[in-house]
Amino acid sequence: MFRGDGIFRPEMTRRESKRIASAPLAAALAVAIGLGIGWLDLHTTEVVVTILALLLGGLFLGLLQPSAAWRWAVLLALGLSAMAVVGHLLSVHTAEPIRLDPRVVLAALAFALVGSYSGVAVRRIVARLTTSG
Repeated sequence: MFRGDGIFRPEMTRRESKRIASAPLAAALAVAIGLGIGWLDLHTTEVVVTILALLLGGLFLGLLQPSAAWRWAVLLALGLSAMAVVGHLLSVHTAEPIRLDPRVVLAALAFALVGSYSGVAVRRIVARLTTSG
């Protein structure tokens, strides 16, 4: 890592090592939440339920691991497609016919991004309020 003096030092701070160690846990959690949202999407006819789940899942993951929050949004959005493919292959009984539409993934990604970066913003605001007060 580069310090303020421009010299590379390979040692990590305790905070950085915790962040790196928790990234695989956050990724696994994002995959699990994304698959859960995908299952929920297959079994409900209301789009609002899926959108709210994407926003809340992204918010939670952005709070948990704010670095590169876009990764969590991508994993959440891909959970919908993954469950749609699994549901289609296994002929799962769903609330509506399964449609594999790339526009759905883009819309899901947009809502997951909003949720993830909202979580990052909330975490930064809370960190500033707690350190300044």
